[in-house]
Amino acid sequence: KVPSHNRVAFPRFCLPMSVQIDKTLFWSRLKKIFDGWAKGGKPWGGGADAVIVNYGTQDEEEIYSRTAAIHLFLIGYEFPETVLLFTEKKLTVLCSKSKAKYLTPLGTSNRGLSLEVIIRDKADKDAKNFQALVKKMKSSNQGTLLGWLPKDKQKGKFITRWSQVWEKCGMQTASVSLGFGRVISVKDTAAQKCVEVAARFTTNVFKKSLQRSIENACDEGKTISHQKLSENTAKCFDRPSKYDPRLKDNEDLDVCYDPLIMSGGEYDLRPSATNDDNNLDFGEKSAIICKLGSRYKQYCSNVARTIFIDATGQMEKNYRVLIDIYLACQKIIKHGTTISNIHKTAVGVIKRSNKKLLTHFVGCGFGMGLEYRESNLLLNDKNQQILKDGHVLNFSIGFENLKEGSKKYAMQIADTMLVGKNEHKLLTQVKRAWKEIAFSLNDDDDDDEEEEDNIVTSSHYEERRKRREQEVELHRQQRLKDKEQRELAKKKQEELLRRVAKSNIDSAFNKEKAFDYKKICSYKSVSEFPKHTKSNQLFVDVKAESILVPIFKQLVPFHVSTIRSATKTEEGRYTVLRINFAAPDMPFKNRNDYIQAVPQDKHFVQELSFKSTGESKGLETIYFQIQALRKKMKDKIKSDEDKKSIVIQKELKVIKGTSVSKLRDLSVRPAVTRRKSTGILEAHQNGLRFINSRDGIKVDIIYENMKHVVFQRSEKSTEVRLHFELVNPIMSGKKKTNYMQFYIEVVSSSQDLGAGSRWHDADGLMEEQEERRRRKKYNKLFYDFSQKIQKLAGRFGDLNIEEPYRQLMFRGVPHREQVELIPTSDSLVALEDKPPFVLTLNEVDVAVLERVMFGLREFDLTFVFKDYKKNPVRITAIPKQKLDQVRQWLHTSEILNYESRQAANWKAIMQNVRDDVKAFAQRGAWDFFFKEQDDESGDDLVDDASEFEPDDDEPDDEELESDSSEVNEDDEESDYDDEDEEEEGEDWEELEVKAREQDRRKRRDDIEEDRRRPKKRRRR
Repeated sequence: KVPSHNRVAFPRFCLPMSVQIDKTLFWSRLKKIFDGWAKGGKPWGGGADAVIVNYGTQDEEEIYSRTAAIHLFLIGYEFPETVLLFTEKKLTVLCSKSKAKYLTPLGTSNRGLSLEVIIRDKADKDAKNFQALVKKMKSSNQGTLLGWLPKDKQKGKFITRWSQVWEKCGMQTASVSLGFGRVISVKDTAAQKCVEVAARFTTNVFKKSLQRSIENACDEGKTISHQKLSENTAKCFDRPSKYDPRLKDNEDLDVCYDPLIMSGGEYDLRPSATNDDNNLDFGEKSAIICKLGSRYKQYCSNVARTIFIDATGQMEKNYRVLIDIYLACQKIIKHGTTISNIHKTAVGVIKRSNKKLLTHFVGCGFGMGLEYRESNLLLNDKNQQILKDGHVLNFSIGFENLKEGSKKYAMQIADTMLVGKNEHKLLTQVKRAWKEIAFSLNDDDDDDEEEEDNIVTSSHYEERRKRREQEVELHRQQRLKDKEQRELAKKKQEELLRRVAKSNIDSAFNKEKAFDYKKICSYKSVSEFPKHTKSNQLFVDVKAESILVPIFKQLVPFHVSTIRSATKTEEGRYTVLRINFAAPDMPFKNRNDYIQAVPQDKHFVQELSFKSTGESKGLETIYFQIQALRKKMKDKIKSDEDKKSIVIQKELKVIKGTSVSKLRDLSVRPAVTRRKSTGILEAHQNGLRFINSRDGIKVDIIYENMKHVVFQRSEKSTEVRLHFELVNPIMSGKKKTNYMQFYIEVVSSSQDLGAGSRWHDADGLMEEQEERRRRKKYNKLFYDFSQKIQKLAGRFGDLNIEEPYRQLMFRGVPHREQVELIPTSDSLVALEDKPPFVLTLNEVDVAVLERVMFGLREFDLTFVFKDYKKNPVRITAIPKQKLDQVRQWLHTSEILNYESRQAANWKAIMQNVRDDVKAFAQRGAWDFFFKEQDDESGDDLVDDASEFEPDDDEPDDEELESDSSEVNEDDEESDYDDEDEEEEGEDWEELEVKAREQDRRKRRDDIEEDRRRPKKRRRR
């Protein structure tokens, strides 16, 4: 029995809404149990014919048991008063009706196994059910040997009645605890992730709380008891997000045991040790052992270190022997190693270093998992079991009952290790070197000058040694990251090959738009021509969306969709209107639908020019009419496309009455109406409804259409926000939008800078207090509302309320201005940007850090999506100081990332990928472009950093200088791009002839001017 800070250590049987059994995980783990049982042997009682796992009422004092571990391994929850009967290829479960309804969705058969659920009958006290179970036991295999767990003593009336029945069935019994233990001890991917989360939290709490508290107490000479230190450390589990931002609450988090602190000569290095009430001893020759263990989703982790105060030379020598044991053993902790060899290696190191320490050695630890101490994985000299990939070890070594003079002391090191195929993975990375854990509190002021000089010299070499060790550690960590990135790149390549094999991705890129050019019709006959036209004048027919052009005194209609651009220039006293038409061989990039669909063997008019005197304003009027008609056509096409892309949402199921959760006085982006107004946001059964207070306009958002829900507190901003990124766009007013953002301005965004500081007067202090109160109030209101949304949306799927991690914030330019970009658990957001920037991490295929080179103060970050039809997203102007932080974030988010010294030419790269995705995957995927190679084969796909060019979708200078009120956030490049208007109809030869003529005229004018200018006389 191991004590716990929270006595409800395992998740006791939960409320119906919170029980969700993973079907895939259940059948795969059930298959592992039957496969292990099929091997038979001593672990399974010498070949049991049937196996029972009895679970009675829960014992709050019995935190760890093999029975509870089996339930957690198989179901994910503890089901008290339940019987599990394993027979030939079948699992039978006898449980209550409330538990049965969670097992029924798992199905009755899978992977060659079957599941039967029997509901308890309280009428006859389960007499018939017990007889049915006995019958199944006897009919399984030979029906003579029954496996069970004799060490787990079960209590309760139900289990007592059942024991009286099965014990009299006439079958012999044998323990199968070791068999179950061997199956459970090999952690699958899901279990390994839980152990890693637990170990990460243990490491952070140990370093930032427990170890720091002990060091501060020693420095300040503070009197504090072991129990008080333990209680203070245990409080960290109530605020997990402070030590690990990815842990939002402590629902799945718990301690393995009360944090342990031992000092003052009384040490107990057993796993069952408890704290005493003695004060922390930080006197001379003191050794302080501190241990911490945490569990995430019931998977355990552990770490232990020893802190020395004014240690002697002999104490240091003994500790260095412990370090030698650690280093020697960790080399052989990997798949295929016999467990007894680990203990033999440790003993060998002790014999070579100091044989006297053998009697003080406490062993090498044990395996961990759903049980803190897995009895089948004891790291001793008798265990001949082989380590396997997936075993988790609490590698714990130490010496006890040591003496330094009259003072007793002990030392211990413990770490959580995950066994891998070729090596192990250290999950609790806490420094253990002597220089990191040995402290001196005695300051001798009477030292000689010579001794002081020696101290200065030794400190100089000590600093150099520290720098070398830091460089070695950084290099080791970088190698580990590179290895994980290589594995991730290989995994990405394999996924891409599978995607290519399942569906023809290439065909999606080559598919042309279905466009019927025959629908373009200005007039069906000449009789439909406007009556008030003249044969020698241009005419713009807005109704027919056409332009009538005089050719040989005959009006010829051209539909506006065939016009590429129109330009007006002044040449002397003449005004020239030039109309450029779309043609198949035109040298511009945006080939519109008309040109892509029309037969290419037709004859095309590419350009028409018209000239008139400047006194006539006719051509100028025609030019503006053409531009207005083209703009109207663009808006019409965009409006039609928006309407086609809108997915009709399900009807909102309104909750009637006063129980509706609401947020009042909210502002919204984008605006629902032209005027800025506030409204009310209501949470209903299957979605949200925003009601504009001014005119009652309603906007509904269905939970199933929510892609991301981000709650951003008002910490370093003036607003508290609730942002909804949508799967399919909806109509907000008359505009299409793929997001809705609701906010309240809790602090005024403007301040009188001439008023001075607010801290010098009472009014300023009151205003500051009022701002804090408003921040706290609205942060709580928005948080509570987001939690209610999460509960309501739980029926329709897993809706995760994301909250930005401000400690991971970095600045960059995703759109037009520099903003704060903050990662969340599933996305990267900049909610202050206009429009808000939200990047879904699951959709990212690769991230590339560009312009990463010495001398540059900034770098760029480009994200490429798994859907190669989408253009990459580039974030520019990120400060170089944030490079390591961004690298670490990408690595922990499991995003494949590369670095480039130059800015990549993404247009060429993506075109190369889209041309043949299969070939791209086969030649190494992204390694082909960005992996460091000796040759420079990819130079044609990389731009020089000094020759930076904006992306095609970035605005030019003219667009940035335009009125902000005319900028539409949702506008995209259309088939009739205005930048095409800059192109003239004249070719290069004509322009060169004009330039030469102008040069000749300029030279003649200069010569004539020189002749007319009077010459100056020389003075003699």
